[in-house]
Amino acid sequence: MNEEYKRFTISLPKSLYNEFEKFRKRLDISRSDAVRKAMYKYLSIEENINKTPGDVVGCITMIMSHEHFEETHEHTPEKGHDSKTPKKHNHDFSSRAIYANVHQTDLILSNDIQHHFNDVIISTMHVHIKFEKCIEIIAVSGSYDRIKQLKEDLERLKSVLSIGLFIIDKEIDSEENS
Repeated sequence: MNEEYKRFTISLPKSLYNEFEKFRKRLDISRSDAVRKAMYKYLSIEENINKTPGDVVGCITMIMSHEHFEETHEHTPEKGHDSKTPKKHNHDFSSRAIYANVHQTDLILSNDIQHHFNDVIISTMHVHIKFEKCIEIIAVSGSYDRIKQLKEDLERLKSVLSIGLFIIDKEIDSEENS
């Protein structure tokens, strides 16, 4: 049985493309096969999530890109910054009208989205993994549908590079601890 294939084009940031190329070459697979496998993996994760009913507990993890404000401020080692720290940054943190790029706006939107889901969010942790990348870990507990909606709302943000949802059924957890 011959399966019909559809062709499509995707656009990627150069850095992601380069990482993808290294990864697929290491596995010695074609671009099409690598994308196909990634899509199957993503769909299987989503399919398993969709089968989880009732109250759940777990976490949402996001890796987000972060761009800084364009106002310049020189960092010097004497001020507690190492030589690897980029030279552009604004240290005037007083409230004022300011242009925010997509990544900065997404941080504000992420915060706002999370405030609308305070019924299922237990805790959050924001970690700066690089000057231009952060990881956010959101502990959740409650209605599966609410948690799934939270994940989907966060997933729409353009600065989200990767997002994962790891959950277990609360009933299974409490039966194991009995």
